[in-house]
Order: sequence, then C-alpha cells, then structure tokens
Amino acid sequence: MSNKLEQYKILLVEDNRSDMLLSQAVVMDVFPHCQTFPVTSVQEAYDLLQEVNFNLVVLDLNLPDGHGPQTVQQVRSFNRNVPIVVLTGSEREITVNQALKLGADHVCLKSQLLNGDFRNILEEKIRR
Repeated sequence: MSNKLEQYKILLVEDNRSDMLLSQAVVMDVFPHCQTFPVTSVQEAYDLLQEVNFNLVVLDLNLPDGHGPQTVQQVRSFNRNVPIVVLTGSEREITVNQALKLGADHVCLKSQLLNGDFRNILEEKIRR
C-alpha cells in the first residue's frame, strides 16, 4: 500500500553544511519517505524548480547568489504555488515581515529547528 508521504518532494536551499544536514534530518524525521533535494544557491533552486514539482521549499535567506528577504521573491518568481518555509537566523521583525510580504508562507528561526515548532510548520504547509 503506497503512503502519500512517499510522494513528497522537498527542496532544501541552504549553503551552510551544518544547517543543511540538520534541516534535512528534521525533514526526514517528519516525512521519512519523502525525497529531499539539497541545493546551495538560488540558481540551483531555479534549475530544480524547472524540472521537479515540489511540495515544499525550505529556504535560507542568505545564499551566495541571494541575500535577505529578496531571496524569497526570487524563488517565488520561479514557482508561484509551492509553499515556502524560510529558515533564518535573524530574529529581526523587519526581516520576517519582508520575507512574508515577498511570498514566504512561514518564517521559522533556525533556533527552532529542533523543537516542535518547525515540525508543526512542515506538516501544516505540506498538507495544505
């Protein structure tokens, strides 16, 4: 019997190796049968978004070719419908608000990766 979770495809856009491994581990814990696609730049995200129909994008705001909330706008321009969950180290309210205004569905602090908040956000956004 096929489980719908096995069909989930999640794009992870993060250039910090430790943060990538941690976020990927949490995603795989929440959705054990999903496929994750780790990339380190906006360009790599663009390339994959042209080929794969993703259920969710987990996005860092500061990448080699993208900086701040505008990174959300770049990725959103590649795909208008995919849910985007931003992971950021910045607790600045202006950063969070701008990311939401530019197309993020949710902003989560990297400090929340290991608590239930991030897991709940993943489940909520992928099942909408």
